[in-house]
Amino acid sequence: MIHCICNNINTRAVEAAAAKGAESAACVQRACGTRFRCGQCRTDIDDRLQSWRRTRPLLDAAE
Repeated sequence: MIHCICNNINTRAVEAAAAKGAESAACVQRACGTRFRCGQCRTDIDDRLQSWRRTRPLLDAAE
């Protein structure tokens, strides 16, 4: 899924940034080497980060 149309940031990129410690949409943008343009993606990226963090303990336990 594309989360940032302006910079073509998808779920895989958001999760990769989260795995490296990104805690906000701004951190994801920096990790991708981009900056906000319209900013409409902030909420969507932040929601995806929260979802990723909620499921991460379950994934760690499964390993």
